[in-house]
Amino acid sequence: MATFTIKLSDLIEENYNFGLTDYPIFDEAYRESLNKKILDHYWNYEIGQETDSMFRFSLNRKMREVMPYYNQLYKSTQIEFDPLQTMDYATDSVSAQTGTETGTGDTTSTTGGKSRSVSSTTPQVQLSGDEDYASSAADVNSVSDVTGNTTSSSSTNADGTAKIAQKGSQGPASVLLTRYRETFLNIDMMVIKELETLFMQIWDNGDEYSNTTYYGYQNLYNSPTFN
Repeated sequence: MATFTIKLSDLIEENYNFGLTDYPIFDEAYRESLNKKILDHYWNYEIGQETDSMFRFSLNRKMREVMPYYNQLYKSTQIEFDPLQTMDYATDSVSAQTGTETGTGDTTSTTGGKSRSVSSTTPQVQLSGDEDYASSAADVNSVSDVTGNTTSSSSTNADGTAKIAQKGSQGPASVLLTRYRETFLNIDMMVIKELETLFMQIWDNGDEYSNTTYYGYQNLYNSPTFN
């Protein structure tokens, strides 16, 4: 039984319409589940407003205010990744080389030669120093000049492609797993916590309040203690 206002469970059992249909949510299919968790959590709480209509307005206003932020958290939990993988990258490189080389050269050379051929019909007789007794003799002098021109050219075309991929983890797996667990969030309970101010935070202790046993602010100076 409620003491100060009305318990949320009383409204639920009367099929009260709390609204909760127009606040933004990351997935419309999740709305019913979240609404049920909110009502179940505060089942035994008394509403913190004077009337049920004031409570409904405050509840829906609060959900519209806080859900844009929590929707981002909900979406972040849907990102799939390997918590034990710390690096995953790939690089592609393409290279192209084009070149032309041209060369020109001139060559010049001169060669000369001199020779003598002597014949004698009297081999028994030694030739004199001036070779007067030779029956025949021939002198040959030769000179040759060579001039040349050389031209050469070459071209180079080269294409290359390189791909590098690296994937894996750095560090002990136990450390990576511990860090991953530290990121876990119970977002539903974070949303529910935001609504705590909409409910009475005072609990009934079972005392009976009446004019004869309880002296409130109005009757304080009429109590026997002050008479």
